[in-house]
Amino acid sequence: MTALSDIPCVILAGGGSRRFGSPKGLADFNGAPLISRIVEIISRQSSAPIAINANETGHFQALALPILSDDADKAGIGPLAGISAAMRWGQKLKASTVATLAVDTPFIPSDFLARLERAGAPAVASSEGRIHAVCGLWQPQQLETLEDGIANGVRAAREWVNLCGARVCEFERSGGHDPFFNVNTPDDLKRALHILRS
Repeated sequence: MTALSDIPCVILAGGGSRRFGSPKGLADFNGAPLISRIVEIISRQSSAPIAINANETGHFQALALPILSDDADKAGIGPLAGISAAMRWGQKLKASTVATLAVDTPFIPSDFLARLERAGAPAVASSEGRIHAVCGLWQPQQLETLEDGIANGVRAAREWVNLCGARVCEFERSGGHDPFFNVNTPDDLKRALHILRS
């Protein structure tokens, strides 16, 4: 049996879900909210606390997990606000690393944390030659660097990946699909369910 990691994890669920039309994390995914699948996958990989980054806290109260809101001064800046909240939480926990992953990636690999940990923080996942900049392992001690970047106009998560010198950890296709398949639209949700059931 593989030993569990002790890395705290934050599920980023603060996006507007504009293309989906409703909060993606609450979408029915095979009989349970999509976010519940993400929690299940990551809880098998780490014994450390799991939190949710969301600004509509009422959406996820049933999960009984800590809810990390974006700082007020970071409203509208995108996923970097969530990564910042995760790193700040990591500092409060006195953790040397903290992981983030997207709420809309239902096929996160079972060795996601282990492989990022082997790569060494900061590190981000990649598949099929594409970096998934919000699925990463960060050093909370770099929070000031992130805050300075945001203050100087950094907005894209990919820019932060470059700024912090993150290593890239490549994940292979699994079961014929991209392990970081994103559910961005209702059609994507149908495709994800088809993948799950095939």
